[in-house]
Amino acid sequence: MIKAFKKGLIGFGLLGVCAAGISGIAAVEEAQASHLFRTYKRETPPKPPETPEAIAEGKKIYEKRCWYCHGIEGGGDGPAARTMFPKPRNFTRNEYKVRSTTFGSVPTDEDLFRIITSGIEGTAMPFWYTISEKERWQVLYYLKTFNNQFKESGAAKMVSLGGGIPSSPESIQRGKELFKETKCFECHGEDGRGNGPLTVALQTEWDMPYRARDLTKSWLFKGGNTIEDIYRTVSTGFNETPMGSYLEKLSDEDRWHIAHYVKSISKDMTSDVVIKATLLETEELPTDTSDENWSKAAVIEIPLSGQIIASPRLWTPSVDALRIRALYNEDEIAFLLEWDDSTNRQEDVFRDSVSVQFPTKIPDSLKKPYFAMGDSGGAVNLWVWKAYWGEGFGSVIEAPETEPGEAYELNAKSFNKISRQPPESQNITGTGVYQNGRWSVVIKRPLKTDDAKNDIQFEVGRLIPIAFAVWDGSNSDVGSQKSVSSWYYVNLEKQVPKTIFAYVLVAIIMGASVELWFIARLRRFPPKEEE
Repeated sequence: MIKAFKKGLIGFGLLGVCAAGISGIAAVEEAQASHLFRTYKRETPPKPPETPEAIAEGKKIYEKRCWYCHGIEGGGDGPAARTMFPKPRNFTRNEYKVRSTTFGSVPTDEDLFRIITSGIEGTAMPFWYTISEKERWQVLYYLKTFNNQFKESGAAKMVSLGGGIPSSPESIQRGKELFKETKCFECHGEDGRGNGPLTVALQTEWDMPYRARDLTKSWLFKGGNTIEDIYRTVSTGFNETPMGSYLEKLSDEDRWHIAHYVKSISKDMTSDVVIKATLLETEELPTDTSDENWSKAAVIEIPLSGQIIASPRLWTPSVDALRIRALYNEDEIAFLLEWDDSTNRQEDVFRDSVSVQFPTKIPDSLKKPYFAMGDSGGAVNLWVWKAYWGEGFGSVIEAPETEPGEAYELNAKSFNKISRQPPESQNITGTGVYQNGRWSVVIKRPLKTDDAKNDIQFEVGRLIPIAFAVWDGSNSDVGSQKSVSSWYYVNLEKQVPKTIFAYVLVAIIMGASVELWFIARLRRFPPKEEE
């Protein structure tokens, strides 16, 4: 059964978020979910002649499949564009990011074919290998007509992507040094989480849309996450963004060193359907986010999507994933929740926050309350932690790095039916730490409470539905404007009785004893040979 759940969740990701009948957005979310574990297509077949007839056929394909996002005249202003972040490509400008050509140049036809075939990670641009190769060539011929630079520039200058040097500890170390020497950290941050001071200033002080890539999340690399893809991006840069080209600034060898370093700090998404809560027998559950006991718990990463079911909706989420660990003992359960936040800036209304959601009762069947704050047929129990806010710090503050924050419990039967539990029913505690572009929050509660009607009661060995939400204050997230997950499960793993090891040992000894007895008997009374 768990395998079936996993297949469903990984296959469709947060497609359930879009099941409210918004047809255009549903297609976007399906494409987005399919990107989580996808690799880029590299090969391109021979292209047909770029004739007026091919362009005319491409126009038909574009107006059937592409205009809804990119606009009827290619300006990136289709009716679905307002719901997307990042915005669809404006074909009338040279915004092309994934290219094998020099900075400022338009891509080659082969570059465009690869993107149409594979889509772009971290965006709503889906793969289009569902249409024929001929149709893909035709539609790219047509979209080139939106920008005269394709005609004026002639043959684009290509960046050589051959050669390369193998990865090694020495190459990675040299790449790390170059990362600092070339001031990559000013945008991408010391640990590569996209929280560099320049990026923070772009977002918070100058109100510009640029966000440096979080280099620790390989599944969000727009141009692909292989070492060759990273090297190409370092060499070509991204047109019309602060990410420039290092083709002339660094030698070929140094660009490979940086690529190896970036690859070394990036990771794949470690996702699963079930969060396995590890038993911590004789220990008190940790409240410190850096406690070494957290290393005993398995970590999984859950993708998040903007909440678009209820108004006001979040079309531009800034938090795309949440890392979770869980520990329990005979009395309590605790969760360590971590997510990346490039700014740690917030206001009294717009505060960084996280919530953990459960049904108020463990379901006896597959039926669960609606994942979006429950429904009239099934209430949910929410544990909420909000970051620090203090009077007298001005309208916008940076929270101190360590602060208990505010932790409390809610119940809900929809977005419009939310109630805060009375003080005597508040059983959770929470502590948060912000460091190097990442929030780490511990939320803890007794396994059992006196309010069985409104509180989830944990049982060892049961699959208990669990869902999550995160608010980013600097993104003006508040109320229903948040990043959310669908239902997952938490399982308090059963303790293996110590006596079982004694039984196994006894069985081994008994088996060995019997075998030795037979061997000894055969030696004393060997079988008689047949006459």
